[in-house]
Amino acid sequence: MLVDALLIGLLMFLGMLTDTGLGDPMIKRPLVMGTLTGLVLGDLHSGIVMGASLEVIFLGITSIGGALPSDSFTGAIFGTAFAIISNQSTEAAMALAVPISLLATTITTVVNIGFAAMMPQVDKFNEEGNQKGVVVIQMACMILKPLAFGVIGFLGIMLGSDVISSLINSIPDVIMNGLTVAGQTLPALGMAMLLNMLWDKKIAVFLVLGFVLYAYLELPLIAICLIGVVIAMYTSYKDIDLNNSLNSKRSELAFENDNSEEDFFND
Repeated sequence: MLVDALLIGLLMFLGMLTDTGLGDPMIKRPLVMGTLTGLVLGDLHSGIVMGASLEVIFLGITSIGGALPSDSFTGAIFGTAFAIISNQSTEAAMALAVPISLLATTITTVVNIGFAAMMPQVDKFNEEGNQKGVVVIQMACMILKPLAFGVIGFLGIMLGSDVISSLINSIPDVIMNGLTVAGQTLPALGMAMLLNMLWDKKIAVFLVLGFVLYAYLELPLIAICLIGVVIAMYTSYKDIDLNNSLNSKRSELAFENDNSEEDFFND
């Protein structure tokens, strides 16, 4: 258990470090984190399946303004880890990931408050022209947040896995079945949130096309995705041609207007 806890803690540290130190190259996504969690815990297949399922749940969740969304990063790691360690299903991982992600958002808020407390010192260094001090605080913030999450990952697995396993095993079947049903509906909720942002009556026909291809023609998802790529590329090139044509017409009209003004003043 100690090795698993150390690996999960290291994974959380490195995952958060990609956000604070590398500008978030999307390594923190549930699909990646779930896969890596399964890899370090010796169950890659379950990690991939759980990561993909959790990715769908959190697909439409994003940060708007100063509001923090659910922490899909922490939820994916802990949800996948607890489900693998306790030999539970993908639905159990999804049921665990959502409340854990909400709790992790509170932790992120506390860490950010700690960072905000450092800002007066940063202002002081700026006024003094002490660039080295500003860099030191920046590097400290870049390391401290991943370190905090790494410790949380280690303690969560080291101290919480047995408790979580006992808790899951003690849940009555009727409640566990309810959680399973809820877990199965969460991916649909995630897709609905995403479609709500993307929905446009002009492109709704493509949604119908995808449904027909899958439900009636029984095409595999990869084939449908490739068809979608072809349609997207075709429409993109058409839009580029249309924009170029409009720009060309605007240039011609501007040139004609300039000539008309010159002729007017010449007369």
